[in-house]
Amino acid sequence: MKIFKSNRCKKCKIKRGVRFCLKIGKNLCWSCCNEIRVLGNCPEMCKYTLKKNKNFTIKARVDSHTELIDLLKNEIDFWITNPQQIFSNKIPLQMVEYEAGKAELTKFFINLKIPEDVPIKYLIKRLNMNGLTFNKANIKSLETYAFEFLDKIIVQNWENTIADLYFSKNYDNPDYQKNYLDRISKHTLLKKMTRYELISSSLSENKQEALVHFEFNSKYDITLIMRLLDNKWKVFQKIFGEPSLYIGENESIRQIAVLLSKKDLGNVFPLLTKFSNIFPDSADFQYYWSMYYTISGHKDKSLVFLKNAMEMDPNFIEAKYNYAFILHTENRLSEAEKYYKEILEIADDANSFNNLASIYIGKGKYKEAKILLDKCLKLKPDFNVAQKNLDRLNKLNS
Repeated sequence: MKIFKSNRCKKCKIKRGVRFCLKIGKNLCWSCCNEIRVLGNCPEMCKYTLKKNKNFTIKARVDSHTELIDLLKNEIDFWITNPQQIFSNKIPLQMVEYEAGKAELTKFFINLKIPEDVPIKYLIKRLNMNGLTFNKANIKSLETYAFEFLDKIIVQNWENTIADLYFSKNYDNPDYQKNYLDRISKHTLLKKMTRYELISSSLSENKQEALVHFEFNSKYDITLIMRLLDNKWKVFQKIFGEPSLYIGENESIRQIAVLLSKKDLGNVFPLLTKFSNIFPDSADFQYYWSMYYTISGHKDKSLVFLKNAMEMDPNFIEAKYNYAFILHTENRLSEAEKYYKEILEIADDANSFNNLASIYIGKGKYKEAKILLDKCLKLKPDFNVAQKNLDRLNKLNS
């Protein structure tokens, strides 16, 4: 019986093998790759070959900041346990055992300009030289923000994940907060998450967006789309799959939109199921689910998905309008009024002006209705329904 999948690292047998090692001819995880390449005898043709310079400066390809830190720790371990020419071939870990050696090391580090990424605390701990101090900024990496989010998922601290979201302020709205918590706490895969391993992370060219790729439970892929907000990295969306899927979202949306325009519900259903599972935070797929259920005559289900779309993107006017319109047709006028008003706080929308005016006419709020209809017809002079409402209002006022 096989415990691990065939894509496991051939050295540790636990983590995913993400790169082929030319030295041993097998797939390795990045952690085991670091252990091997720090020894400095990897084939030159390997793109992950480590090129060392003095003073902990190294040149190497890494697929994440976490991998870089791990590599630097391996390099520190190698440096302190091997003879160093700068110390007349003395071994740093042995030098700390006597005062003259400590003094020589201290002088060396004081005059050394250490790169920002070097894990200084690890170096101090390994040498047991607590008196050493360095001027180095303590900056949290984008991956650390991703770790903190997933740690909360693992313990199912759903409410505290809100602070990690790019649109966290949207959840000041109690309706949206409740919807988010219901949605995330019922997600089958997220509820199963017990552990994760970082595979890679990458920054966009403008360094405002990043993709952080993990494997969790030694089985599933999840990619966090991170965006920078007020100098902190926040979770924008989750993708259940590899980062390469990110560029395919727009094409998937277009494909479903075309099928819905043809009312080809038979082909829409499996595609919507597939893509909304991959992109669970996409307001567009939630919106298209609502269209699917509206076309198939299930307005109650349509409302559920429209609410999801609004929660994910409170500025999604089409979703908010459709939600308000269904409430309107069901004579839930107070609720419909609330959402029409929310739309008009975002943008001037002719349909919302007209429909809200219609509600006001029914309530006898003729003055307010007249203002709305005038705005509507100024925006869309050929809007016949709005003109009829205005004619009706003028008769009621006469």
